[in-house]
Amino acid sequence: MNTVRLSKEPVSIKLLTSMILCMLGLVYLLFFVHIYIDTEMKVSMIAQAYGGMEYIELTDHAHTYLPYYTIFLFLIPVILFMFTSYSETLKSFFAVFPFLVIIVDIASMYLIPYVSLIFALILWIVGTCLALTFTTLFCMIYYDVWLRKTA
Repeated sequence: MNTVRLSKEPVSIKLLTSMILCMLGLVYLLFFVHIYIDTEMKVSMIAQAYGGMEYIELTDHAHTYLPYYTIFLFLIPVILFMFTSYSETLKSFFAVFPFLVIIVDIASMYLIPYVSLIFALILWIVGTCLALTFTTLFCMIYYDVWLRKTA
C-alpha cells in the first residue's frame, strides 16, 4: 500500500508543513505567556485563580480552551504526525494521549473550586505534559520532514 510520507513529499509541502508548525508554535508560546502573566506558573496562584471562579466562569474558560487546545494545538500536529514515518504504535499513542490529557486539564479546572485545591497541582502537571507533548510532536515532525534519510 502506498502511503503519503511528509519526508518524501516535494519541498513545497515540507515548507507548508514547517510554516503551519511554526505558526502553531507561536500560538502556543503566546498562550504560555498568557498563562505565565496570570499565574507565574505557580501552583498556589493557579489554585487562587481557579479556586475563586464560579461555574459560569469555568464554563467560559472551558468553552475557550477546549476547542483551542483540541483543534489548533493538537489536532493539526497530530494529523501531520500521522504522515510521518514513525511506527504505528507511536502514532497510536499520539492519536489518543494529548486528547485524554486535555480532558484531564479541563476537568481539573472544574475540580479546583468544588472538590480540592490539590487539583491545581494536577492542572500544573497536566499543563506541563501538554507543553511537552506539543514540543515533542513539533520536533519529531520537523526531524521526519527535514532530517530523516528517505530510502
